[in-house]
Order: sequence, then C-alpha cells, then structure tokens
Amino acid sequence: MKKRETVLGFSGLSLGEHTFEYHLDDTFFSLYPLSDLEGMRPATVPVVLRKANHLMEADFSFEGILDAVCDFSGDPFELSVRNAFSLVIKFGDDFDDSNPDILVLPHGEYEVDLAQYLFELIALSIPYQKIKPELRETREDDDVLDGDEEI
Repeated sequence: MKKRETVLGFSGLSLGEHTFEYHLDDTFFSLYPLSDLEGMRPATVPVVLRKANHLMEADFSFEGILDAVCDFSGDPFELSVRNAFSLVIKFGDDFDDSNPDILVLPHGEYEVDLAQYLFELIALSIPYQKIKPELRETREDDDVLDGDEEI
C-alpha cells in the first residue's frame, strides 16, 4: 500500500457529508510490526466525513476477520472483530494530535494522512484473549454456575 492511499484530501470538497473507503491489505499491516495483526484479512474501512466551515468530523467503522489461534485449545479459528470511533478535525496555529478524539491541523492544510488512525482502529479491535466461540460459551456457562454456587 502506498502512503498516499491513506491520505484524505479535503480542500476541494463541498460542505456536507462524504464517504471514503480505505482498502487495507497485507502491505498496510506490514507497516506496523504488531504480532496481533498477523492473520488479519484484507479489509475495507469506510470513513464518513462531515465537512463544515471551521471543522470536520470523521466517523471510522471497521468489521473484519482475523485468522487466529485459540488461547485455550490451540485450534485455529476465524475471529470476527469490529470497532468504530469518531475524530474531530479542527484548524489552529500548530499541528496537535495530543487528544485522541481531536486532531488540530495548521491553517492552510488541505489533506490529512489517516494511516495511524486506521491502524489504531484495527489494532484496538483485537481482543486480549482469543477464544473460539464455542469455548467462550462454555466458559461463560461455567462462570454463571460458579457464581450460583457461591450464593
């Protein structure tokens, strides 16, 4: 994936809502050496941008499949993952991304690279424990039973 493929150019857009799609594949995931992303299948991330006079809001959403190995049984399985978040893009004197929900771009900017936000959207969708659905149901039933015995 070329770096330009994650850039959102907004200067020529009219006010209102615009939808973009970012196609993330092995090339994109290889830019971020995170072992949790190994096995992530190519995914499309829609981004809805609402442009107003002095700010923009970008809504990211993601649903994908990760080829995972169950932490309990060691069996391979397909793990469905999803995540969503919104980012407010404002303009100011200097670049500032210290707030995870607000991005401040210098006045005069005409595009923004979303690569880091796309990466975080997907990376934060990966659960700490990867458990096959049938084992997860068994574990939840066991937890309920254990709770009943304590009463």
